[in-house]
Amino acid sequence: MLTGQKIASLRTEADLTQEQLAEKLYVTRELVSKWETGKRNPNYKMILKMAEIFNVKAEDIFNLNDTLSEELSEYIPDEYNEKTDDLSVVLNMFLGTLSKRDRSIFIRRYYFSEDIPDIADKYEIREGNVRIILMRTRRKLKKYFKEG
Repeated sequence: MLTGQKIASLRTEADLTQEQLAEKLYVTRELVSKWETGKRNPNYKMILKMAEIFNVKAEDIFNLNDTLSEELSEYIPDEYNEKTDDLSVVLNMFLGTLSKRDRSIFIRRYYFSEDIPDIADKYEIREGNVRIILMRTRRKLKKYFKEG
């Protein structure tokens, strides 16, 4: 089940409307709707707040593999889709090859699900630069897998 589906399911189980959940999180109902439909992903801080509201672990809402599979699927060989432990080991080795900034941007995007505008603000660079860094890093990742 994808993150948005998990949020919708947990919200329904908690007998909350989108509006009520939005109020508890201090966001708009429209944003909750976008999360639930998969048009946007909540950042990790929101995941933690929802986990507290729903009385579950953050991992019950957000699965790293969901985000990885959505944005990185064409860069990760199929044999790693079933082997989460193997993928984690290879990703950690790959991250060690990146500069500190690029590694941090990659982690913020693909582990903490931060939005590109938030990452750009953090590093005081333009959103386009963040997109370029992520694109180049994904290409490096693809090459890393090919080289074994």
